[in-house]
Amino acid sequence: MLLKNRFYLPPLREHSVERHELITKLNSSTGGQLVLVSAPAGYGKTTTVSQWLHRHPHSFAWLTVDKMQSSPDALWEYIINALQTTQPTLGVNATSLLKNSTHSSFEPVIISLLNDLDDLCTNNATKDPITLILDDFHHVENTATLHLMNLFLDHLPPSIRIVLTSRKQPSLAIARRRANNQVIELTDTDLAFHLTEGRDFFNHTMGLSLTDDAITTLCRQNEGWAVGLQLAALSLQQSLSSLGTLLDRQAIDRHISDYLFDEVFSQQSKALQDFLIITSSIPRFCAGLCNALMQKNDNLTLIKQLDKLNLFLVPLDNHRTWFRYHDLFRQFLLQQFGELDTQQQKRNYQISSSWLEDAGYLEEALDQFILLQDWENSTRLLEQIASEKIKQGHSDSLLKWTAQIPNEYTSTISLPASSTPTSPATPKALKALPEKNTLTEPLTRRESQVMALVSQGLSNKHIATELNISLNTLKVHIRNLYGKMGVENRSQALVKINKTPSKHNST
Repeated sequence: MLLKNRFYLPPLREHSVERHELITKLNSSTGGQLVLVSAPAGYGKTTTVSQWLHRHPHSFAWLTVDKMQSSPDALWEYIINALQTTQPTLGVNATSLLKNSTHSSFEPVIISLLNDLDDLCTNNATKDPITLILDDFHHVENTATLHLMNLFLDHLPPSIRIVLTSRKQPSLAIARRRANNQVIELTDTDLAFHLTEGRDFFNHTMGLSLTDDAITTLCRQNEGWAVGLQLAALSLQQSLSSLGTLLDRQAIDRHISDYLFDEVFSQQSKALQDFLIITSSIPRFCAGLCNALMQKNDNLTLIKQLDKLNLFLVPLDNHRTWFRYHDLFRQFLLQQFGELDTQQQKRNYQISSSWLEDAGYLEEALDQFILLQDWENSTRLLEQIASEKIKQGHSDSLLKWTAQIPNEYTSTISLPASSTPTSPATPKALKALPEKNTLTEPLTRRESQVMALVSQGLSNKHIATELNISLNTLKVHIRNLYGKMGVENRSQALVKINKTPSKHNST
């Protein structure tokens, strides 16, 4: 017996924010296509698709998927029954085949259903495509079930389009479908609320009266995350006086923390939980740095898994080498990191500071030394960085660092003189800093060294030997270099190097 509530379209919430741009994108889809709405928990995936169906009624079948339907027989029985709510004759033969099939003979079921759907086109039984929505498709992890869904999508006729909502990217040959223009994607970037939608949500849906500045700050803090905005609004409904605390948030709200723990963190394996906690101690990370922190060499696989799982991971370059966590998610993870043994925390800072300095990321290494309260190394790196920062006019960074280091250490730093009057709040070592300039992102010292050796036509092995670093570490630097240069390969890099005067900054 099937659960009837699996087939119910969620009701449209009163005064809900109209997602006009998203609905326009959904309307652009056609029969024979896959629409993939993929984002972490709480981004409004189900709400958006539901709103589309309410605002633009057409023939559709809705199925909310859970773990009980991960097996091939269970899922396809539900799918056929869902489709029969729109066309009662669909899948009659497929149902018969399904009841008599063994675990190795489900493909005839899919072929029979595809033939029925193809007949709808041939017989003009439907003018517009039927939409089949599979909500919460991330529950489907069975390899055989995914194989059958791939078969179904590979031969999808114009009489039907498939809409999947999922917390992670499913194993459905998405890259190939992109190349074939078969897939339309909505991601967390698309679903994130912008100012206009934030204003509509806070002041209309939630009945508040916030200024645009306050709404902009809340949207930025939450990175447009719908649940984060909703929990903030609920706090403001209880007490509008809490607005100042929310706008100047130093710690994550307990409601957000509870949500992230229940809906995201607790559902991951112990290995992934450990990885998330350890890597939250650094603002951004790559596979090489994670390998050092975790003392394993398989962390690129874990990063790819996190990326596929949509675990609030934000890529920072086109080559997907460096990543960071969604700010609120990182705040939540830092709470877990703070519960680790003090020695474990110090070990993290020691490993990351050493790795970052060795790799040439001196500013980030300095931040880690400060967290470690290693003032001698902090002072050493600050003095090493300061001259270049003064030339670039980045006085704000220097002031931030010196404010965190005890005066007895910073007072000994020797810097070049400058002509700007000294601020009373400025340490003696940072007198007369020039005004800040607008610069593109500079290369690190190590990246500059790599670029110089690449321009000489040396092989990766030769460069790694010359710099006394591993090949894997070198590959990280080269990918970063390509990202900053806006190129995809060594040939393009060499062309650009030969056309560009030697002005590469180092930090």
